[in-house]
This record gives sequence, structure tokens and C-alpha cells, in this order.
Amino acid sequence: MIITRPIYVYELRDKEHMPPKIKVSKHSLALFASAAIVVAAMSVSLALTKSSDTIVSGSTLEKNFDHVILISVDGLRPEAILPPLVQHHPALQQLAQGAWTAQARCDPDISITLPNHVDMITGRLVAGEHGHGWSDNKDPPSRTMGGTLHLKPGHYISSVFDVAHDAGLQTALVVGKWKFVLFEQSYGEDAGGPDDVAPNYGKDKIDCFVCAPKSMEQAQQLSAFIQSASDRKKKTFTFLHLALPDFVGHASGWDLSEGSAYRQALLGIDAALGAILSKINDSPNLKGRVAIVLTADHGGGVPLISHRDPEAPVNFTIPFVVWCGVNQTPVDLYTINTTSRHCPAANERFTANQLPPIRNADAGNACLMLLGLPAIPGSVVNARQDLVISVPAQK
Repeated sequence: MIITRPIYVYELRDKEHMPPKIKVSKHSLALFASAAIVVAAMSVSLALTKSSDTIVSGSTLEKNFDHVILISVDGLRPEAILPPLVQHHPALQQLAQGAWTAQARCDPDISITLPNHVDMITGRLVAGEHGHGWSDNKDPPSRTMGGTLHLKPGHYISSVFDVAHDAGLQTALVVGKWKFVLFEQSYGEDAGGPDDVAPNYGKDKIDCFVCAPKSMEQAQQLSAFIQSASDRKKKTFTFLHLALPDFVGHASGWDLSEGSAYRQALLGIDAALGAILSKINDSPNLKGRVAIVLTADHGGGVPLISHRDPEAPVNFTIPFVVWCGVNQTPVDLYTINTTSRHCPAANERFTANQLPPIRNADAGNACLMLLGLPAIPGSVVNARQDLVISVPAQK
């Protein structure tokens, strides 16, 4: 699918001098690679004084990570990380060498894209007293016309970008659908919240925003951003949204049979993930310093070329994977979270009168835990950062 809107690359900026963001055309994405070189040469002396190397209480982490990537694969069915399909997906197979489950859940009330991604970055569900309330799934109006996450609830909705950016980390959002401009509008310099703890890193919580149609382009942009930050000894939080499985699912269905368009899309996604893993494992500055949390906004297939029925198991069942580098032992997330999470039956969205299931909304606070940072203010999912992640000692 071709995105007809212009593609924007917002270049990483020195947080002290804050030059304007940069707009480039869809024919100029290659400029980002050279921009990364320019940025790498910048003289930046900001100390990450707000971040801490203290282990988060309740976690099993033996160290914090310098770089954490939150990856959402739009419309990813959990079968992609299970036999026999996973044998064709070496990158997903590598990611599943950590703590993972194929029985996670999306938002309990809605199985569509944008609301579930808001769940991920805010640690809130859509409904309820503390919900974020965003249920639209289309390109948002402009910021001045109500296109922020703060208007509907009537107060500021903090995000994972707030916590990471205010701690001095470099942040990036790399997406495959234009509707995610909602996040840039909500956390950009015109709508982002103040940073009340010195040093003041400003209101613009997302340093780099990229919307690109191809998965491999997105992987390259993300890798360039992290490598550039690492070269300057900067820590990062990045959010990567890979859209291809959802595009194909809506065109021809979530068909898992051999040779289907959806299966081909999974191969494409796996190749992009493989490029990111290769970059990490081949870089002395990144290997052992990067963690990845991978999940999905929804599955798909009910109706055939949709995922709108929130009662259909193929729509609400998603994977949740935490990868912390090499030399890990695979472990089921529910097995190590028996005191805080309950695995519902395969046909249940959740089990009444039981602990909550693992949800994609756990992701934001899990990422902050991996970085050694506190939970998102106002979040309700994994707000205690009690999702246990088994990480072996790293050499």
C-alpha cells in the first residue's frame, strides 16, 4: 500500500538549543541517514542526571538498558511466534528466546488500531474513570481542532514519551500510518506537558517522528536513530509501528495458509525485525545494551477482512514478547507472573473475578522498567511495574 500523504521526518535535535523540526518529502527519506551523521557530529553535553541505574523495585532485572524499543506489529496474529509458522520467522524466533506469551490481550472493549496504541503509550485502557477515552481510528483533526489525547478527558494524559524524554533520553516514533500523527500533536512542543524537574528538557517529548510506508525503511530509520544516539552516549526510547500485516489483512484476510498474502507479509516483517537485530548484535556499542518489547494492537479475521468484533478470540488475542539480548532462556510470562496476572481461557477476553491478563497496555511501563525509570503518571495498567521479566546475568 502506498501512503499518499507527505512523509515527515522530524530530525533529532539538541535539547538545549531546540532548532525547529524538519519536514521532508516522501522522496527524501534517504536524507535521514545523512542527517544522523550530522547529528552525530553535534556537540551535545547534556547529562542524563534524571535517569537512574537503580533497579526498579519488584522487577527481576539485573541491570538497566541504555536503549529500549517498543515494537507494535499491526494486526499480528500470535500464531506467527508459534510452531510451525515461527520456523519461517528467524527474527521472531530470536525475540521469543526471552519472556513471552501468545495469550496476551488487547483492550477489553475495542480491538482496533489507534485506541490500542494509545493504551500502549499511556498505560491506560479506553474506558473507565481513568481511561484515556480515545476511540477514533482515523486520521485525527489538527491539534487546534481537537486532535490531541488531552481534549476528551479534559486533562493532560501523560505518556511513556513524557517519562523518557524528561529523564533526558532521546525519543523517536517511527510509524507506518499517518493517523499516528496524533501522538506528535499530543506530545509535540505545542501540546506536550512541562518538564518540572531540572534540567528542563522542554515540552516537546518526541525528538524524531517518521512516517514511512515500507517496513525495511522503518527499520533503517530506527537503527540510524539509535546508533547515532549511542555514538553520542545517549540513551533512547523508541516506538516502532509496523503496519504491513494489517494492510494485507484488510485487503485479503488474515489467512494463515501457506503462500497467502498474510503469510508473505509476516515474512516481510520478520526481515525488517531481522535487520534491527543484526544492527544490535553487530554493534559493540549496542549489543547487550538494547531491550525490545514486542506486541500487537489486535489480531484479525472476524469479519474476514476486519478485526472489529471485540468478542472474537482471533481479534483480541495477541503476542507479548520481551527480549533482552542473547543467552536468554525462554520463559512463559504467565508462569513467572502468577501473583499479578491470570491467563484467561483461549476464548475469553479476560476471566471475571480474576487478576488481569497481560495486555498490550502493559508495554509502556514495562519499557520504562527496563530503562530503570518510574511508571507513567496516571497509568493504571502495570502502574506498579509488577510485570516480572526474567533476565539472566549479562556479560
